[in-house]
Amino acid sequence: MPFPDLLQSALPILFMMVAFFLPGFVTLLPLRPGWPAALALGPAVTLLVLTAASLLFDLLHIPWTLWAVAIVLLLPPVAVQLLPRRFTFDVPLVPAPGPLRAAALGAGLFMGGALISRALVEGMGTLGTASHGWDPIFHVNVLTWIQESGRATPWDVNPIFGTGRGTYYPAGWHEVVSLYPGGVVEAANASSIVIGGLIWPLGLVFLAAVLLPRLPAVWATTPVLAASFVSFPASQLLRSGQWPNGLATALVPAALALLLLLVGKARTPRLQDRVLLFVLALAVLAGCVAAHPSAAFGLGAAALPFLIARAAPALVAGFRRHRRATLVIAAAATTLAVVAVVGLMTSRLLVGVMNYPRATRAILPDALALALFDLPVFPALRPPTIDDVNLVGVLVIAGVILTLIRREARPLAASWLIFVALYVLAAGPENPLRFLTGFWYKDTQRLAPFIAMTGTILAAFALVTIVRGLVRVLADLIRPQLRLTNRGVRVTAAGTTVLLLAAAYAGSAGFRLAERTSVAAHNYVTSPTPGVGVLSQGEQDFIRRAGELIPQDAVVLGDPFNGETFFYTLTQHRVVYTQLGSPSPTAAHRLLRSDFNRLGTDPTVCAALTEVGATHFYQDAPGLSHGSAGLDSWPGFYGVDTARGLTPVLVDGSRALYKITGCP
Repeated sequence: MPFPDLLQSALPILFMMVAFFLPGFVTLLPLRPGWPAALALGPAVTLLVLTAASLLFDLLHIPWTLWAVAIVLLLPPVAVQLLPRRFTFDVPLVPAPGPLRAAALGAGLFMGGALISRALVEGMGTLGTASHGWDPIFHVNVLTWIQESGRATPWDVNPIFGTGRGTYYPAGWHEVVSLYPGGVVEAANASSIVIGGLIWPLGLVFLAAVLLPRLPAVWATTPVLAASFVSFPASQLLRSGQWPNGLATALVPAALALLLLLVGKARTPRLQDRVLLFVLALAVLAGCVAAHPSAAFGLGAAALPFLIARAAPALVAGFRRHRRATLVIAAAATTLAVVAVVGLMTSRLLVGVMNYPRATRAILPDALALALFDLPVFPALRPPTIDDVNLVGVLVIAGVILTLIRREARPLAASWLIFVALYVLAAGPENPLRFLTGFWYKDTQRLAPFIAMTGTILAAFALVTIVRGLVRVLADLIRPQLRLTNRGVRVTAAGTTVLLLAAAYAGSAGFRLAERTSVAAHNYVTSPTPGVGVLSQGEQDFIRRAGELIPQDAVVLGDPFNGETFFYTLTQHRVVYTQLGSPSPTAAHRLLRSDFNRLGTDPTVCAALTEVGATHFYQDAPGLSHGSAGLDSWPGFYGVDTARGLTPVLVDGSRALYKITGCP
C-alpha cells in the first residue's frame, strides 16, 4: 500500500483509539485501579463522560465540536486527581503482570487483534468504502447531522434534521465518532476496527484475569481464540452494521469483570475500596448503557449464575445463624426485583422492543448448530460445510465438561448455556419463551456475541487445562524419576499451547479467514448492475462528484433504497429521505414516493416539493435492495420524464442528478 494511502487509513484508526481509550484511561488512573483495569474499563468511562458532556453542551448551547469537547475532557482527570488519597484503591483491581506475563499477554492481544482486524479491513476493502447496510445508513447520517447541528444528546439525533419530536436513541457511539475531523465513512469504519480489534479482546482478557486469576495462560490464549468467531465483530458490527449495539457488546466483558470483583471476596479490609468499587461499577454500567441499553440486559444474563453462586451459600449460612434477618433481606431483595421488572414493563419503548416482530431464522437442530459452532450462514440459506464450522466450538464444549471437575469456571459455563438457550429461542419459531429474547429484538446477531464472549474463555480454559495435564502426565511417563517443577510444566505447556494454536490456525484456513472476511464484506460489496443494492459499483464516486456541482443548500430527492440517502453522508447535502426504516413520515413524503413522476401535470407534486424543500432529483436504474423493489415500492421515482421540469446536473449511464425546475 503506498505511504499516502497507508497514512490515510492509519489516521482515523489512531484517532478512534485515542478518542475511545484516552479520556477514560486518564480519568481512572488517579484512582489507582492498576493500568490493566484502567485500559479495559477506559472506553466505558469515556462514553459516560461524553454523554454527560453532550447534555451539558446542550444546556449551555455549546456546539459539539472536537476542540470544545477536548477542553471539557480535561476536567474529569483533574477532578479525580484532586480527590483525597483515601478515595483511591488500596490495591489494584487485578495485579499488574510481570515482564514475562506482560510479554505473553501483549503477544496474545496483538495476535488476536491483528487476526480480527485483518478480516474486517479485507471485508471493507478500504476505510473510505461506505457500508450500505440498513442500520449503517442511518448511523452515518446521524454522524453528519451531529456535525451539522452541533447537538449530540440522545434526544437530539433522532429524527435527523429535528423534523419531529426528539425521541431517545443511544448516542454514545455517535458522540465519539462524530468528533473525527474527516469523513464520517472513514470514521465509522475505523471505529469498527478499534471496537472489534482492541476494546473487545482487551475486555475478554480482563474478564479472564478476574475469572481465572491462577491461570495466566488462559488470559493470553483468550484473545487469539476470540479471533476465530464470526459472530463478533464481523457479523454484528459489519454484516448487521449495529455499531452502537456492537460497541455496547464489546464493553460487556470488562463490565462483567468489574461486577464480579464487586460481588466477589473482598481484596482488602478497607470499606472505602468496596464503596469505590461500587461507584466505579455504576459508572461503567452507565457508560455501557450510553452505548446501548441492551448492554445492561446482556450483563445481567451473564452475571446471573455468578450472583446465584455467591448469594446461595450466603443465604444458607445466614438462614442458619440469623434466620429472621436473612428472611427480611431476602424478602426485600425479591420485592425490589419485582418492582424493577414491573417498572421496566411499563416502559413503552422497552415493550415495543420486546414485541419486535422477528421472522423465524432457524429451528432445531439448525439453531443449536449455529449457536455451538458459529456458522457464518443460516442453514436455511445454504447447507453448512465443514469449512463453515468453528472447531473452537469443540474446545468450548470441552471447557463446559471440565467445569464439572474444576469448579472455578462453573458459573461461566452456566452463563454460556444461558446464552445458547436464548439464541435458540430467538432463532424461532414463535413461542411464549421467545419473549425473553425481546431485550435483544429477538435477534440472533445480537445474542451470538455473548456466546463467543463466554465460549472463548471456556475454550482457552479447556486448551490450557488439557495441555498442562497432558504435559505433566507425559513427563511422568517418560522420566518417572525426573519430576518437572511447576515452572517447567508451565513453560512446556505454554510452548505446546502456542504450537497447537498455530496448528489450529493453519488447519482451519486462518480461523476461517475467508468466511470471516465474507461476512464482514456483506454490506461493502457492490454489484456491477446499477440499481442492485443501495449502492452499486461506481455510485459512491458519482455521488461525490455530483455533490460538488450543486449549491450547499440543495436538498436531494430520490429512492432512498437506491442511493439518495448517501448524498447527505458523502456530500453534506440534505436529503428528503434520511433512512430506510421510516422513510415516509408526512403526506408530502408519501405523495412524492408514489407520484413524483407526474411532475408538470399534477400541481400537488409541486406543493409537496415545496413542503419538503427538495431542489434536486437523483435517479438510478430500478432494482432491488433490502427487500424493496424500486418500481413497486417507490414508483414515483421511476418512469420520470426528465425532459419536463428537470435540468441535468450530472449524467453517467443510468445515474443522473437533475435540478428541479418545473415548479414556480
